[in-house]
Amino acid sequence: MKWKHFIFFHKMGYNDGMNVVYLINSKEYKYHLRMSEDFATVVPGKVVDMSDGKPFGDRYYEIEEMHPDAIITFDLAGHVLRTGNDTLSLNNIYARFAHILFHRSDRYGSDLKFRQNLSMFTYFVNGEDIGSCRERLPEVPNIREFAPIDYKSENNSERERIREVVSVWWKEFSKEAML
Repeated sequence: MKWKHFIFFHKMGYNDGMNVVYLINSKEYKYHLRMSEDFATVVPGKVVDMSDGKPFGDRYYEIEEMHPDAIITFDLAGHVLRTGNDTLSLNNIYARFAHILFHRSDRYGSDLKFRQNLSMFTYFVNGEDIGSCRERLPEVPNIREFAPIDYKSENNSERERIREVVSVWWKEFSKEAML
């Protein structure tokens, strides 16, 4: 990150010194790299690509050793981390989570059937009926709507709008989730 950007973010208090980790899967979702850049421009953090071939057990311990305050996943990238009982390993990491889902809930199959902790917030970008999701997905306690964005856009003005949306979202998320 360029020094002037660090000063800007520090003055603006976007992540308030929080240790933020992004979990992406750039192999399955090509736009994850671009979206993690847009998010990290607003909320600086370390990006971990779950599709880089590293064994999942090693990956879990790597994430845990980062001692993140917040973990932001795109399209449930971290849900491949499971315990021996096939439960979600992320439940064992002491951090607040924001799962940003760019597709409709049926795209994620059984991944949304796993029990999530109360520290996990799931956001739908696509305008899905949140009330219906809450009824169909009882193991997902905090379902919210994320402002609609064109996550596939490479247009600079749209990417700037995405960063503005992320800025507003982060203020709300950090206020609600960090209590």
